[in-house]
Amino acid sequence: MSAVESVRRRLAAVEYWWVSALFIAGLLALPLFTESYFLGLVTKAVILGLFAISVDIALGYTGLITLAPAAFFGIGAYSVAKLVVDYEASYWLGFPVAIVLAAVIAFLIGYGPIKRRIGEVYFVLFTMAFGVIVHDFTFVTTSFTGGSNGLAYVAPPTLFGVNLAETVPFYYFSLVFVGIVVLALYLLLRSDYGSILHASRQNELRMRYLGYDTDREKLLAWIISAVVSSLAGAIYVGTIGVASPELMEFALTGEVIIWVVVGGAGTFVGPFIAAFVLTLLEDYLGGVWAEGYLIILGVLFVAFIFLLPQGVMGRIRGGDD
Repeated sequence: MSAVESVRRRLAAVEYWWVSALFIAGLLALPLFTESYFLGLVTKAVILGLFAISVDIALGYTGLITLAPAAFFGIGAYSVAKLVVDYEASYWLGFPVAIVLAAVIAFLIGYGPIKRRIGEVYFVLFTMAFGVIVHDFTFVTTSFTGGSNGLAYVAPPTLFGVNLAETVPFYYFSLVFVGIVVLALYLLLRSDYGSILHASRQNELRMRYLGYDTDREKLLAWIISAVVSSLAGAIYVGTIGVASPELMEFALTGEVIIWVVVGGAGTFVGPFIAAFVLTLLEDYLGGVWAEGYLIILGVLFVAFIFLLPQGVMGRIRGGDD
């Protein structure tokens, strides 16, 4: 690497951290300058940003094409809603339940295609079948999931004397929750484990020759991806107050994959930014051009696949992960 290139990358890194700091500061100060509706919208955008990062772990860091993100997102939402609505259990108990369910199901889905190496095509088919089964299950089991009406009246409880059912407290709670999870994932992917995933994506055969169990690392990454998707769903249900089959539709899976592609697969922060911005855009277009969002998503997906396959953040960083 030349000295000029080294300096350029260092300057880009400094600029990146400054922009990140300003963005976080803006989020923290937002309740002082906006109304409840927009604050609730930003809360959803932040949570969906975490959802996009979870899918990026599977798609961008391991190359696993999954068609089940919405299914795991819905599992997280239903885990909380079921315990709160039907069993009157603690709201917080839904989070560990969501984690365990997502981890076990992800292991069962991914073990054969990944660990036993029966093929990535089968992985896609397994995740697609799982997505269909879970979505249909929520419709036909009315007594268990509420059917098409879902499980409603899910309200976050009081935490340390603060009522999280109110917009501003839940907004800050979401920021803290998402921030902790994102930081943990960032540190994980910047560690040796992340380097192994990156190298395996580039040349898996060579990594195997070097003695690394790439199948085990990919399976672990897939499980982490599913668990984080489920956690995103678990906290998201607190913003809308209902867990319904809409949270498991393939439309949401398609959206989150487009967010990852547009933001830059394997760039970590790119999918978060894309999900955040496009969620706000969807809400704006909903009032002026209802069909416009889907059209824009389709155009963006095709354009980025052919013209900018590394995504926005990948382009900014010069393809350097």
